[in-house]
Amino acid sequence: WLKPFRLERHRTPCSRDCFALSVLMASPASSAEPAVVDEQGLARAPNLEGSAEALVVEGIPRANSLIERAGSALKTAGSNLQLQRANTLPTEDGSLRHAATMPMTFDLDAARPCCFGLWKVQQFAGFVLGLGALLILLVARPMKTYPLANGMLGLTVMCACFWIFEVMPVYITALLPMVFIPFMEIASSEYIASAYWSWISMLVVGTYLVDIALEHVHLPRRVALALLLRVGVVHPAALLACFMGLAWALAMILNSIAVTLVITPFAVSLMNAAEEQACTAAESARERAAEEGATEEARVAMEAEGRRGVEQVHHFANGLLIGIAYSASAGGLATITGAIPNYFLAAESSIAGRISWLAWFEFAFPISLVTGMLAYLVLHARYVRRLSFSGISRQMLEEQQQDLLREVGPVSRDELMVAAVQVLQLVLLIVRPFTISAWFSSPYGEQLVNDSTLAVLPALLLFLIPSQTRPGEALLTWPVVHEKFDFGLLLLIGG
Repeated sequence: WLKPFRLERHRTPCSRDCFALSVLMASPASSAEPAVVDEQGLARAPNLEGSAEALVVEGIPRANSLIERAGSALKTAGSNLQLQRANTLPTEDGSLRHAATMPMTFDLDAARPCCFGLWKVQQFAGFVLGLGALLILLVARPMKTYPLANGMLGLTVMCACFWIFEVMPVYITALLPMVFIPFMEIASSEYIASAYWSWISMLVVGTYLVDIALEHVHLPRRVALALLLRVGVVHPAALLACFMGLAWALAMILNSIAVTLVITPFAVSLMNAAEEQACTAAESARERAAEEGATEEARVAMEAEGRRGVEQVHHFANGLLIGIAYSASAGGLATITGAIPNYFLAAESSIAGRISWLAWFEFAFPISLVTGMLAYLVLHARYVRRLSFSGISRQMLEEQQQDLLREVGPVSRDELMVAAVQVLQLVLLIVRPFTISAWFSSPYGEQLVNDSTLAVLPALLLFLIPSQTRPGEALLTWPVVHEKFDFGLLLLIGG
């Protein structure tokens, strides 16, 4: 009678906000041939033209009944599956897959009265239920024989509540054991990380999530612009020093690859603006020469001078981009989290767990500093020393700042919160050998909390702090992570 009952989402611009209910009916069994299945597997009535009048006369009451039944079934399905309104569904295939996995997260039009507009009521209920179950089991301790099982059961219930009610993205909820189990002294970070990849891989995940959040709020770009504007008209030597110093410092805190990917687009945009400035200056000189009636030789000389100015901008741009790469590599030497080879070394079984973030920093910082200075001197001699290129004007920097303001607006609470999370991650990694490792240890003296747990903990906060500029979302969302996280790095580490 109902062959088939399908819910189709039409994604054309004119009908993306609609649901289409396709109800295909066979004619009455007593007066028509059986339904035929077409190539797409849909039932259709044969001889439709010949039996049109019979369908109109005899089929309308039945059609009305079937449509009413279909409507009630659709309402039931909607309440059970928490279907979103059509106008909140994304149109891209990748985003649509995320929405199918996390419908509450993508239902941005729904009321979110909890946690400063971050959660719907059911999400807040899941948070309260999950956290309450964990606290109750930790305090009551119903299992006396195996006391650690109480905390493990509470964590399991909390993760289940977070998954069911979508308190956080389902993939990020899966990182909760990486943080809670070592702090509850059930097992070590290294042992828990082996359920994912390794503790080095989880250290990469934690640091990269914070790096992605910094890039998402455009904080490095804003810092670089503010630094350049303080200088004013930036000479090429100062511009190279500014970009290299910024990349070197950020690579120690973040990751050399992430820093390069964040800063390079901004440097390229500045060089494009400098090239336009050089072309404009050359064009103005030609027009002035034409007005003044200059000779042919003078005009040719001016054109050559204009081309030379553009070529010098290109020459300096090459040095600037190489300088960003060199200084990021030099800064990454200073910390375990700064460069991929450092991860490799720290993961070696012979020294795993024996080198802390701070111990490595004390050893490698002088090498990093000297390497960065040598890189600057070499690039200055090669790309800057003989330049007649005047540099970046303040007007050009102000235009870049106006573009930034139009794109992301003034400094927001989101940027400050992400910066605070980055500082928290850095502080935890520095103080861990002196405080945290001593506080959380097994009865046999094994240190339970290592750098991987402390890198993931601040990253989780990014998914719990509501955004001010994007109401209904956290500081960091899973689609952004899925787009910008280089999962190939985890495979590279294994390779």
